[in-house]
Amino acid sequence: MKSKKTKKADLESKKTTLFLIGLVVALGFILFAFEWKQPARKALIVQGSRDYMPPEYLVIPSTPPEKNEPEKPIIKVPVFKVIDDGEKPVDELIWEGEEPEEPVVIDLGEIMDYGKDEGEEELSAILDFAETMPEFPGGQAALLSFLSKNVKYPLIAQENGIKGKVFVAFVVDENGDIYDVTLARGVDASLDREALRVVKSMPQWKPGKQGNKAVKVRYTVPINFILQ
Repeated sequence: MKSKKTKKADLESKKTTLFLIGLVVALGFILFAFEWKQPARKALIVQGSRDYMPPEYLVIPSTPPEKNEPEKPIIKVPVFKVIDDGEKPVDELIWEGEEPEEPVVIDLGEIMDYGKDEGEEELSAILDFAETMPEFPGGQAALLSFLSKNVKYPLIAQENGIKGKVFVAFVVDENGDIYDVTLARGVDASLDREALRVVKSMPQWKPGKQGNKAVKVRYTVPINFILQ
């Protein structure tokens, strides 16, 4: 006689099969997880400073950068020459006492200010152009080398992808000293501050000349911030 299998025996045989199927599915998920690769991230390469080493990864914030203020137009103020005709207005003298018997004569010859010589006034003014323009010690190549070594690209500008050319104006006096450093045209607050800092740190220049006399000359230097 054939023995009949009970329901309990059937469940025992199915349990082993289901266990093997579950094990195969779990191993498949594990292999899929190992095969999954994260997308590669590119590092940011910065040019403009030899001393700056950018981090391997720069995380750009999701918030958009602040809008730059519109560029202010550069207004050139015309220079007017003052021609001294030898006469100066004299304030009216009011006599509050008694009227004198004889007319009073006031000699203004000793107190009259005839001003400076016209040539001296022109040489003492700040010129936009001179016969011999001021020069960085070593020439233009030395100036570019100085800027590339000393300009530090601000990190906040790098993270927000801000770049552009900043124009800095200054005056080179008769001794070659730099003063009145101002921003002629800016790009961003962080880039503008860095450009002003580097220009103020420059050494003495070779002064400009008008003829054989050293004069004050206004000069403008562009500093280009580039991200690649």
